[in-house]
Amino acid sequence: MKKKAISAILTGVLAVSVFAGCGSKAEAPAKDTAKEETAEAGAAEAGEAAEASVINFDEDPYEVAITIIGLNESNNDLEKVEEAVNAITLPKINATVDIQPLFIGDMGTTTTMGIAGGEKMDIVTVGLVYSLSNAVSDGVLMPLDDLLAERGPAAAEVTARVAEAQKIDGVTYALSGYPYSAISGGIVYNKTMADELGIDMHDEMTWDELTAAGEKLKEKGVYLTKYGNSSQLNLKFESGFDVFGGSGEYGILMNPADSATIENVYASELFEKFCERNKTWFDNGYLPADQMTDSTSVQQMFADQKLFMTSTAYTPDQIAVWTNDKFETGIIRMSEPLVTTGGAVEMMLGIAATSERPDKCMDLLNLIYEDGELATLLNYGVEGLDYVKVEGTENVITYEGTTNADHSGYYTVFSHFGDPMKRVVVAPITDQYYDELKKFNEESRTSVAFGYSFNADQYPTEAAAISAVLQEKLPMLNAGQVSDVHAAVEDLKAALDQAGMNDVIAGNQEQLDAYLAK
Repeated sequence: MKKKAISAILTGVLAVSVFAGCGSKAEAPAKDTAKEETAEAGAAEAGEAAEASVINFDEDPYEVAITIIGLNESNNDLEKVEEAVNAITLPKINATVDIQPLFIGDMGTTTTMGIAGGEKMDIVTVGLVYSLSNAVSDGVLMPLDDLLAERGPAAAEVTARVAEAQKIDGVTYALSGYPYSAISGGIVYNKTMADELGIDMHDEMTWDELTAAGEKLKEKGVYLTKYGNSSQLNLKFESGFDVFGGSGEYGILMNPADSATIENVYASELFEKFCERNKTWFDNGYLPADQMTDSTSVQQMFADQKLFMTSTAYTPDQIAVWTNDKFETGIIRMSEPLVTTGGAVEMMLGIAATSERPDKCMDLLNLIYEDGELATLLNYGVEGLDYVKVEGTENVITYEGTTNADHSGYYTVFSHFGDPMKRVVVAPITDQYYDELKKFNEESRTSVAFGYSFNADQYPTEAAAISAVLQEKLPMLNAGQVSDVHAAVEDLKAALDQAGMNDVIAGNQEQLDAYLAK
């Protein structure tokens, strides 16, 4: 499939014009101009000297191992990307980079086992299917505050707006890939097919409207969507929740802009209605009959036009994740944009607790946020090899026309590196993206719990038990393949209660109340 990159943003720097004096100021005495130029040069030299004093160029370069998260892409251009990256990092921070691709499904297991086994790990990705709170609880990450203060001014500045979300119990453990973190639930769909069948896709569509679309698609022999063997809380993509844990295992805020009451989403009327809707879709043939056993990814089935739509996060750049050369893709927003801790920590970079040189890791992290060219390389590879600029644009790129059009060259679908305002964007996103991103965030609401993260250290047994219950019972409800929805939901609720979910939610509420009382 083409252009499914979730990052969709990369570095092509937005230029900030600096105007030299003109008119009457041009007539100022030459000696004054010289003084100003000398002062500016001196300040620049002082800044460079201060930076150089932190970096020790007399020692041997340290190789920083950094993970990128994807879907088992081949990454045939990896060595060339590393060479280009090292050409930047070696003279600037006296470090080289070893890029280590990692399949998203193995994030938690590979990271925790690698740390425990003493494997060389330096900068690791957390979020996605391996949350920041879980990584901290597992002892995977080291605290970053002292390193940020000493060696990370650019990283601290770019992520300042989400600094509180990067902390657990007041300690910073990782840096956000989403410093502009407003997010909505969304649905991506085949716009070509929608236009052909007269399906009106619009923001905040109702479930009844989606059901009506399913009937039209059934006549064409196309499935509405697919959840597969999913133990995720798929409802979160269609609702404006603030979710604690990847699937609400620690509870949710159902009205996060107005209420700080944490609830068990699986005990809610809305969740049962969601399951009833899924059963209707399955019974009507809108969902694949073999979705519990067919291992074909949703992304692949969507690209092959066997699925009409799928749930996704909605942000101004998200459309680039799903763009396909076989048809036009569309995206709709299913909830109001919301700034949450969860949005800020969806993709993060942290330093492994066992790293031999955390100082060099912070040097690299800081440079990633500071240097647009470096962030571009880590996100998209080498220009002219892995991507090309779109003619007539300032900051838009495409994979088309390159050997990487099938993502066999260099590709990281689940990593975000650097400052969004210094990264190029993937077509069909336009140069207007930067303004759209600012507006989307300015118009968003903020969760009352923004900055708060639940510390689950006291509940390792309960967390494991809750996860096991969800893995066992949630897939059938997501897929609509239960005979009695109410009975199945009641069974799930009872099992979660037995696993200690209500106790965990109570502990979460206590911590949130204490956080808000500060």
